[in-house]
Amino acid sequence: MTTGTLSAGSAGLIDHQAQESTRVLWVDYAKGICIVAVVMMYATHHVQQILRSEGWMEYVVRFAQPFRMPDFFMIGGLFVARVIDRPWRRYIDSKVLYFIYFYTIWVSFRFSYTDLREAVNEGTVLTEYLRLFLAPPSGPLWFIYILALFFIAVRLVRGWRPGLVLALSAGLHVADLHTGVTLFDKFSQYFIFFYGGHLLARHVFSLAAWSQHHLAFAPPLLAAWFVLNGWAVFTGVAALPGVSLLLGFGGAIAVMLAAVLCSRVTWLDWLRWLGRHSIVIYLGFVIPLGVLRIFIHRSAGIVDPGTVALATTIGSIAGAVLLYQAVRRTPLRFLFARPAWTHLSPPAPARERA
Repeated sequence: MTTGTLSAGSAGLIDHQAQESTRVLWVDYAKGICIVAVVMMYATHHVQQILRSEGWMEYVVRFAQPFRMPDFFMIGGLFVARVIDRPWRRYIDSKVLYFIYFYTIWVSFRFSYTDLREAVNEGTVLTEYLRLFLAPPSGPLWFIYILALFFIAVRLVRGWRPGLVLALSAGLHVADLHTGVTLFDKFSQYFIFFYGGHLLARHVFSLAAWSQHHLAFAPPLLAAWFVLNGWAVFTGVAALPGVSLLLGFGGAIAVMLAAVLCSRVTWLDWLRWLGRHSIVIYLGFVIPLGVLRIFIHRSAGIVDPGTVALATTIGSIAGAVLLYQAVRRTPLRFLFARPAWTHLSPPAPARERA
């Protein structure tokens, strides 16, 4: 088996085999919207931490908070039904080890330049390194790790009554647990959206198909959602128990409607590319974000923090794309493409992938 490409690899979130169909086209745009929102959050907080001042981008980040990660996880669950009946070996290979591989590569990279020297001095290198697999470090890598756990969880509960699983996962979300154990807290907060995407996939695709043929309804629906989401966020209502659950699913549907509209605009094809390569952006943006630190410092007192955050967001995304293009045909491609030797199973037959 040859080394998988990133567009194929990112099928952990979306089954890429059907991406060319009109019905699935909107998914790439939805993922593109989400990855831009995620990078925007990290870039904005990074800028504000350095400049010690908030800018107008903080309001954009706060507006997106109720649906930013829920939509990503809901999209991740939409295609679980296509693979859930695979033999365990193939399922683990494609939907669990895939994410574990990238987590291992990038958390090792992070450990080597942030904690390795201190761990060597204290003689705790192995202990501190293994700890990263029990408690993901701060930053975006927790998302990669938790997706592997979500795929395992969905497979384990597939024999349970769907309503029961939905109720339990919704209860965990509403409980808003803060135990200090990152994986448990993140699992409790977001599993409902991943499982909801899996359970409601048929309805989501039906709604997307309906909206494609009734585009006139999308703008007013999006306008109503925009006002409602903004009101809930900036009045504090979004933080109330249960409201965040409704806003998460409502925002995910709104992103779907926006993605359907975007799919009709040819000059937004770049957004589709970002969506198809979302894991490239998610893994790689932290490097240009760190490089831009010196330019952020120099902007202090010259450019307002909001504009700096916007420029940093664009620079971080562009930097991740350039990094991917630079290494994809070099020995460093293992940063974004899983090598053949890491696979447990051969690829699925072509007729099964179709």
